[in-house]
Order: sequence, then structure tokens, then C-alpha cells
Amino acid sequence: MKIGFISDIHEDVYSLQQALRILSSENCDSVICLGDIVGFTLPFYRYIETRNAEECIRLIRENCSVVVAGNHDLYAVKKVPENKAGFPYGDDWYSQDYEVRAKKARNRIWLYEDNEIKSTLSDSTKEYLSGLKETEFAQFENVKLLFSHFCCPDFSGSAIYFPSQTFHLQKHFEFMKEHDCTLSFSGHGHPEGVIFVDNDNFKNLDFGTFDIHENLPWISIPCVARTTRSNGVLVFDTTLNRISAIPLLGNSFQ
Repeated sequence: MKIGFISDIHEDVYSLQQALRILSSENCDSVICLGDIVGFTLPFYRYIETRNAEECIRLIRENCSVVVAGNHDLYAVKKVPENKAGFPYGDDWYSQDYEVRAKKARNRIWLYEDNEIKSTLSDSTKEYLSGLKETEFAQFENVKLLFSHFCCPDFSGSAIYFPSQTFHLQKHFEFMKEHDCTLSFSGHGHPEGVIFVDNDNFKNLDFGTFDIHENLPWISIPCVARTTRSNGVLVFDTTLNRISAIPLLGNSFQ
């Protein structure tokens, strides 16, 4: 069985269309979206004229069997993360003045108003985004998988943090063990290829095909959106126990 993964679309509808065509050509049986469907931030993305949040949502709803919420999806509907990573948001977070929130959030969690262009979303799209969970589980053949935009305890990627050592993911591995998961897939980091992490290894790998011989529980996949980094998709072959990170040719900018 083949499972296709996309993440971090950020309203880039043309790249999303290409990503879905690639996964279709790979004969994927299911497509998973790992969040950040919406959210457009300058100067990181330069396709402002063609961004289309509503069309991206439509394509995701039509083509993906599992979808999780990313930090930009939550911000678009002013929803506080369920998994707060120790930050005291409070129930009135988005009713507080920006300056008040900025003082509390400094170097701890992301704020968006200073550089994110507001997404124009219909009521039905807002309702859809509000209903997305931060974690999902699925059984494919004999493999139970965990899907999230980022890692435990910050499943939505709302905190200013990225792991660089294996022990940084200890809570994530413990969460996986509690739920009997064999592998975990996330987005958020926009790697140029994939990141593999287990209890012994932290590996950054380029685009390509890799057999999973080791116990590699956390896999971070490339982004779909055009940025200064190469973008792409990922395919997991459950029968061969193999992943393929496939670039979207000609879509990244310099």
C-alpha cells in the first residue's frame, strides 16, 4: 500500500495541484495532509498574486483522507492550540491587545499579525478548519501511524522551537508508545528532503528513496509551498517499508 503525504501548502494552489498530480502518478492509495493549508507570510512566500486559500481547502477536502491542523490554520480561525506546550494562553488570548500578547509570547510562541496577510475565508471553510484535530491516527495494513503538524507537546507547531537532538523528541516517542504507533509523520519544518529521528539518530536526508531498516519513529516531510527551500511531497510504501521524498521541480525561488 502507498500513502502520499503533503504539508505546508500555505495557499499555494499551483504547487498543491502539482503535488496531487505526482501522488496520483505514484498510485497512492491514500493522501494525508499534515497541516498549514492556509497562511501566507511575507517575505517567505512570493506567489501573492496566485494564492488561493479557498481552492486549496477544496482540493484538500476532495483528495485527502486525513487532515490535521497546523499553527497557521489555527491562527486563521483564531483558535488556541489544544496542546499548549506549557504556554498559558488563557481563554481570552485573541481578545487581548497585540502588544499585550507580544510581551507574553516573546521568544516562546509565534505571533502572526506583524507579517501574515489575512486569509479571505468563507464561513464553511472557517468551520472546517476549526474542526481539524491536532493529532490523528490511522491503521494501514499492520502499521499504526501518528499524524501531526509538529511534535509533542507542540503538535500544532505554535511554539518557537525546533528539535536538533534525539532527546528533544523523547516526549513524542513516549506519546507514540502510549498509542502503539509504529511511525509518526509531521510537517512544519520545511526540510529539503526529510528528517528522520529515533532514540539514537537525528538525520537530515536529501530528496530520494530510503528503506526504513532502523526504528525511525518521527519523519518530518518537505513543504508544498514555494519558498527559498526546495519543496516536495513524500510517499510511504507500507509493503516495502520504504519512503520516497519527491521534489516539485522548478517551484522553489531564490
